[in-house]
Amino acid sequence: MIAKILRIDLTSRSCTVEEIPEKIIKNYLGGRGLGAYLLYQYVPAKVNPLSEANHLIFSGGPASGTPLPFSSRTTVNTKSPLTGLYLRGSASGTFAHQTKKAGFWAIDIGGIADSPVYIRISNQNVEFIDASHLWGIEPGETERVLLDGLSQEKAAAIAIGPAGENLVPYAVISTAFPHYRIFGRGGAGCVMGAKKLKGIVISGDGQTGAADKARFDALRKHITGMLHDKKEWAANWRNYGTTISSLEFMCKAGLLPTRNWQGGAFEGWHGIDLSTIQWPRKNRVCAPYCVAGCDHYLEVAEGAYRGAHGRRPEYETVYSFGSQCGMDKYAAIIRANQMCSESGLDTITAGVTIGFAMECFERGLITLADTDGIELRFGNDEAMIKSLGKIAEREGFGSQLARGTRKLSREISGSEPFAMHAKGLELSGYECRGFNGQALQFAISSIGGHHSAYGFPAYVELGEGNQLKIGGKGDQVKKLATGRILRDTLPGCAFGRRVFTDEMLPDAYSALFGEEWSADDLSRACVRIMCQERLFNMREGTSRQDDTLPGRLLHEPKPDGPAKGAVVPLEELKDDYYRIMGWDLISGNPGDSILAKLDIER
Repeated sequence: MIAKILRIDLTSRSCTVEEIPEKIIKNYLGGRGLGAYLLYQYVPAKVNPLSEANHLIFSGGPASGTPLPFSSRTTVNTKSPLTGLYLRGSASGTFAHQTKKAGFWAIDIGGIADSPVYIRISNQNVEFIDASHLWGIEPGETERVLLDGLSQEKAAAIAIGPAGENLVPYAVISTAFPHYRIFGRGGAGCVMGAKKLKGIVISGDGQTGAADKARFDALRKHITGMLHDKKEWAANWRNYGTTISSLEFMCKAGLLPTRNWQGGAFEGWHGIDLSTIQWPRKNRVCAPYCVAGCDHYLEVAEGAYRGAHGRRPEYETVYSFGSQCGMDKYAAIIRANQMCSESGLDTITAGVTIGFAMECFERGLITLADTDGIELRFGNDEAMIKSLGKIAEREGFGSQLARGTRKLSREISGSEPFAMHAKGLELSGYECRGFNGQALQFAISSIGGHHSAYGFPAYVELGEGNQLKIGGKGDQVKKLATGRILRDTLPGCAFGRRVFTDEMLPDAYSALFGEEWSADDLSRACVRIMCQERLFNMREGTSRQDDTLPGRLLHEPKPDGPAKGAVVPLEELKDDYYRIMGWDLISGNPGDSILAKLDIER
């Protein structure tokens, strides 16, 4: 197998093509794993995330360029400007497919351009094109310009918006075609803006496919058959997507973070739950080879937010601008989602930071003089929208909100215990007091408090009824991480796991590579990838003390739900996880013997 990487230096506006050793592909598989390895190799310790020395690495994997169901995803790796640590994100679309057809498994971008540019890649040909006229333009319109004259079936584009250009540390990278998707957490769009790179358009006409075509075709048929067998799930998924679990259920379970995580049940859930709202919407697929079609287009027809539109807000967006901000107006969430799409902001960090500021305001820690006269209280939709509008341009109080929750909390005396982040990344929408596996996953994640780092322990815990156990949570998180990482290395969509099950993954990798891969082989590769991600942060100086959660979760008893009175017993949970991983209990990191056993180079 010959795998190549396109390496681009924006400073010199030059590029080279290098072969990736077969051993690296076999050890790290592709996508997330390959990106983690390359980032460690290319980015030295302690560099400024916005400097020339930081890199953006876009990677596909063995499924890229093939018609494997749910395979249309691309991974990005960089050093996060929000956390200062390892960052991995992924998005649907056709970018990885076109990258593979152009002849590459990955694209590495370093340096800084001397003026705004975009990159046009056509097979092995790379052009650097002036993007000054696109600076300040929203991502979707930028991509339309980049794709001008090119078929969406034969080319793909990514771009940043004003938030990335203005170096907001939680700016995203967007891919609007065929439908809007983002590389969403931790500020990859900010890194792209610092490099003065507005966008990339890529096309290729190379031949791609699975090494064992007969086995691959049989697997595709099996997945399609599973979709037919799971008709009820498929219908619900098409109707609700990531909001498939009703918010009423989440509230009863005490899982829905409310008013900056003061509780886990929101009394206004019915106003923001798509299952209770008769809202006209049109189904779409976010990428080719998706057989689920969970994406929707929505438009507000009346009221204060008439005309607000865009793709259906994901669950995390409903949480961050809904219950997190005490907001029960779905139309306001659609408007907030649209604003983030057009400016290029991460909806989770934006909403959580605003919710945090609301609590600071209600406690009297900040005043109208600080917020530009905005009455920043929970449930005030106008205040939420006004504040959000200031972030991308870093206007007034928006320049403070643009710093994210951790940095803002360090400037507001007395607020750090309820600043809801892990390692500087705002927590996703799963109230984890009383859900010890979910709490552990947030704490030990290499990128910080993101829900998809290692799967969704809370849902497994609900099914098993063992939320409050401590022993066994380390093993649970490790096993869930294996399934998630294997999909991220294909790379593929995790939401297809009901029909493209974990048990099918060894068959998929065997068909794609043309050689036998067992579940144990793949599990070993996943542990290697987890250690590789951890190794990047170790080099930045992190240790056990950095695997932590906000004081609210550790010391304030949960006020509602079945786990009322619970706090997170984090130190015991970490001990359990480190033992399972074979990591040092004092430092919380893998030692030389583990790294050598997994064939990982320091």
